[in-house]
Amino acid sequence: MSSDELEYIEIVEYDIIDDTVEVGSGCEWRGTGSEPQWDNPKSTKAYDHIIRHHGAKLKPSNLQGRASSKNQDQGQWLNDQDWLTLEKLISKYYGNYTIKFNRPIGRVYHTDGSVTENVIYALIGRNPDGTIKYSYPIVKPK
Repeated sequence: MSSDELEYIEIVEYDIIDDTVEVGSGCEWRGTGSEPQWDNPKSTKAYDHIIRHHGAKLKPSNLQGRASSKNQDQGQWLNDQDWLTLEKLISKYYGNYTIKFNRPIGRVYHTDGSVTENVIYALIGRNPDGTIKYSYPIVKPK
């Protein structure tokens, strides 16, 4: 990760669930099977939820339908590389993080059918083995 990336990204909030074991890219793999391909945004082992529900290639109708059926806003990434950056940036501990990019990273589909473009915040949750449980853009932290 370049120093330029670190200049426009900051961890706004975090909740570390277990700080006794480091996990994620660059750490010893503690999960089952082979280690995920951390540098591949198509790695379903590392990023499955993001790809299926919040990826840049999804059609707007998919996200709007999900927002309506779940009655919950749905964020969509503009660029798959941004979640790779986040995985490297956030602490290497099982937990939940709110990240602020100082540039647009996504859009949010709201339950009322409206869309907020150019959002700069994202939520990301790391599983105990370091893989990503969820990661999606949000309008602003709660």
